[in-house]
Amino acid sequence: MSPVIDVHVHLTPEVIANDRDHFLAGEGPWTSLYRDPKARMTSTDELLTVMDVEGVDTALVGGFPWSNEDMAKRHNEWLLTEAVRHPDRLKPMAAFDVMAPWALRHAEDMLTAGIFGLGELALYDRSFGPTELSVLEILGGMCRQKGRPLLMHVNEPIGPFYPGKAPLELSQIYELVKRCQGVKLILAHFGGGLPFLAAQKKEIRDQLAGVLFDTAALPYLYDPAAIPMALKVLRPSNFALGTDFPLLKPSRYRRYFQEAGLGTEISNLILGISAANFLGLGNV
Repeated sequence: MSPVIDVHVHLTPEVIANDRDHFLAGEGPWTSLYRDPKARMTSTDELLTVMDVEGVDTALVGGFPWSNEDMAKRHNEWLLTEAVRHPDRLKPMAAFDVMAPWALRHAEDMLTAGIFGLGELALYDRSFGPTELSVLEILGGMCRQKGRPLLMHVNEPIGPFYPGKAPLELSQIYELVKRCQGVKLILAHFGGGLPFLAAQKKEIRDQLAGVLFDTAALPYLYDPAAIPMALKVLRPSNFALGTDFPLLKPSRYRRYFQEAGLGTEISNLILGISAANFLGLGNV
């Protein structure tokens, strides 16, 4: 049976989920995304139950890119502990504010401690300028050296605004790709539409060949025809299931793939085989 791997899941300790307002101070992105009590968070037990029901073998689980160093440390160390309890099911990813003065030190500490990778890293309120790209290039180098994945939040540059949508341009996302060659780079949310640029020139297609684009929030962002269009210029091995759970469940993506007219073979690649090969999870 083909593996099912979700490369983009958010997991939150109950102490935070039960008192979310307590953590608003100094955390603008947290306030934007989670002030609304309807914004869902999920516990380890709930996630594992959903994974069982939905047939998901393994999930890459991350927290939140906290600006507060202590919060980032607590959240990421908690993820490490949860993964130790469920090593075959959960692969912990370290998130933090990449522009914080302590960010590089924290990333090194987490990678040394055995974190599976870095992500979902996000700059929700700023674009990828020269300074930001330089820091992300360093973080990518850390991941490259240790063979760990880097999951980066990116989004489409046009269309309606929504909480968490950063003021990015495709040229900035593409520059990140060029600076992270050789990194196990996962670009969230279909890479902000970057796969479509692979139709332009062979140079761009070659640069994107080593990138994994996840499907997080795709049913909200793109017509199902987007996937067949992208598959005309990139391979199925460039795409992987990312649910952004608890935003959406895997079953919603399965329906989306059916609406897109994907056959069983391509669906199985996106649902898990591509990620297993990309991440070296051959035992899944």
